[in-house]
Amino acid sequence: MLDRKLLDFLKAYKNSSITLGKLEQFCPGSTTYEDFAAAVLSLEEQGVLKKIDSSGENYKDPSLANKYAIKKDALKLHHQQIKQLQLTVHPLISLDRYYKLSEKEWEKDYKYIKKIDAYLKNKGVPQLPVSMPQRSYELVADEKWLEAGGTKVLERLGVGEQLKIEQTPDPLMLAVAPKRFTSLSHLHLVVENKTTYYALADILCETAFTSLIYGQGWKASANLAYLPKQLNLPGCEHIIYYFGDLDAEGIRIWWYINEKIKTTPAVAFYRALLTKQAKYGKQTQRPDRRALAQFSAYFSRDAGQQLSNLLAEGRYYPQEALSKDELQEIWRNSAWTTS
Repeated sequence: MLDRKLLDFLKAYKNSSITLGKLEQFCPGSTTYEDFAAAVLSLEEQGVLKKIDSSGENYKDPSLANKYAIKKDALKLHHQQIKQLQLTVHPLISLDRYYKLSEKEWEKDYKYIKKIDAYLKNKGVPQLPVSMPQRSYELVADEKWLEAGGTKVLERLGVGEQLKIEQTPDPLMLAVAPKRFTSLSHLHLVVENKTTYYALADILCETAFTSLIYGQGWKASANLAYLPKQLNLPGCEHIIYYFGDLDAEGIRIWWYINEKIKTTPAVAFYRALLTKQAKYGKQTQRPDRRALAQFSAYFSRDAGQQLSNLLAEGRYYPQEALSKDELQEIWRNSAWTTS
């Protein structure tokens, strides 16, 4: 419809007022005056255009003002929709966040908001947690919707916790030493990179460790808490060590994991890295002060200062700076606490 086309034009129009002639220029050449006038009057009724009386009128039938003020706030028509819908949705649903988002985001989420509203009204707040795919199917008839980004909609609506979605992260990729399963205390080493994982996997049974875990960067932060369950070793003591790249990102990964589950830097590996020649190439990374302070506390003052200086200069140590032989020697012969 013409009024919709004019509305889209006005949204992109930067000035706060517009002449009638400018509006006419935007219309297709085949547009009749009657259709044009009806579209302009419709925008007046919606509060988008307000005639400027001092500009005079064109005295046609119907008569239009020669100039209009553009009410920018009224162009955000989805705000009116948000306000109206808020009056009818389930009390747990809040639409406030959508006032700060674009109309495009509102239109994209609208059908899902309606479905979530219908679920809460028809079935109420769930009493028991279920897996993400199951809840996703119950909400929108698509078991992959939540995993594909639908959780963001739940967060916007403020109903994520109330819908009781059981988090089921991917299983950890790990190697195990079965002979240690009878112990009541277990050591675990998480390594950030695949190369280091395979360099150490061959000698796992020669160490005091029950498992070697491939952390896959940030991925370990989501699933490491499930380690005792995955190993079927509940009720035991689990001591976790972490070894990643010695750069701002690697330290931040360790810190984030440690916030969720107690994890100790594998200091023996890091000390060996600090004896090597650091590389340049991480100038864009910025150390997290909290993470760096907590990480450095495991080292001597001199080593902590060395680390702080090299990060400030954009230098770093990849795990691969240690050879396979060096990695294995350190893991076999370093003193690892078991309590």
